Amino acid sequence: MRYNVDDYPFSIKDITRLMGIHPTDRRGRSRSVGEYASSWDCNCIFCGHKGKMNINFIKNVFNCNYCGAGGGMLALYANYYNLSKKEAFDEICSGLHITKELQDVQRERVENAQEKESVQERNPELASKEEMNKTYSMLLSHLTLSEKHRRDLMGRGLTPVQIEERRYRSTPVFGMKQIVRRLQDTGCTIQGVPGFYLDKDCQWTMNFSSRCSGFLVPVEATNGFISGMQIRLDHPKDGQKYIWFSSVNRHLGVSSGSPTHFIGDINASEIYVTEGGLKGSISHYLSKETFVCNAGVTLYKNLPAILQELKQHNLVHVKEAYDMDKLMHTAVKVRECYLCEYKSDCPAFSQYCKPTEEKRKNLIQIICPRKEQKRSVIQKGCTHVYEICEELGLTYSRCVWDLDEGGEWNGRIKGIDNYYYEQKIKKC
Repeated sequence: MRYNVDDYPFSIKDITRLMGIHPTDRRGRSRSVGEYASSWDCNCIFCGHKGKMNINFIKNVFNCNYCGAGGGMLALYANYYNLSKKEAFDEICSGLHITKELQDVQRERVENAQEKESVQERNPELASKEEMNKTYSMLLSHLTLSEKHRRDLMGRGLTPVQIEERRYRSTPVFGMKQIVRRLQDTGCTIQGVPGFYLDKDCQWTMNFSSRCSGFLVPVEATNGFISGMQIRLDHPKDGQKYIWFSSVNRHLGVSSGSPTHFIGDINASEIYVTEGGLKGSISHYLSKETFVCNAGVTLYKNLPAILQELKQHNLVHVKEAYDMDKLMHTAVKVRECYLCEYKSDCPAFSQYCKPTEEKRKNLIQIICPRKEQKRSVIQKGCTHVYEICEELGLTYSRCVWDLDEGGEWNGRIKGIDNYYYEQKIKKC
């Protein structure tokens, strides 16, 4: 769908400039593009994957090939800052210094355009929750878990019984169409289920490949229904350990929508919010606590709804338990910069380390801009959790561990699952 710039007093290019989004290559490094480029790729502001979010300046839309985030230009701004479309429109106009008169003239047009955009984002082809759960459950029953993946999961603190309870399965390497036919024969819905698509031979198949081998991590709603699945990659790509089992860019395929994972007691008065369904499940088994798990620190779109649901039961307090790189050291020793693969694109390296030997001798450490940016993104994600809690009338607190004397992360125990596993080992 094309979003007509005539309906707005700005374009998606204006919004990218306002948000500080820049074109990058596949490694996430900044690159130059022509002023009249019809589109460019950039680092996804929602999942952080390098160079995988496309900005289309002709259609005024965006899409991430990994997390499935996408939509029109208002959605780009609104979803990132957790705003309504109306609030996003007003903030953009203010940031771009668009006059009140022009805003008023075009407000009716904008509202009509928003309505069109909402229709597009609803994704009418998506299967029902019941159908999706049935198809995913049946698919998992046809798959197995390799011994390598079983050992990996047990090495993270899970027992064989717990692994089976969560239905972790290795991704298949062949026989996709045969499995799909079996699912169809048992009455499973295929169309509208993320991960399934129609191939060039007009046959339904699944979006698995040898390049994306790993094991499946079912993402479950509060009622136990599987609402999506992630793949824990055997070989992470550009630092990306997880991808969604999705078919968003395939014929008749659909996006996963990055659903939130729940595990524990639905009537708990206190729950933990962390990133990643696998991490949350491991933490639950090790601690017996209840966990709500976003796919990433920037993917909080579905969090308000599940917290509101839990509040209607018994929820009072939320503990934010994102990874400890939210408090990582941003200062690094100068000699470490020479080992960094990003040094050629690093402004700090160019400014402080490269010029002269004399300058280098007087420096012990410098602030790493990449670490500073990463910490900032994570802390923004934490802030969004607190803001959502305030809006819902829930109390909240921050979980921290493995701190040094200065109150920053020591760099050893990163995730809350790692923390609980360390505690388990100490008791043994």
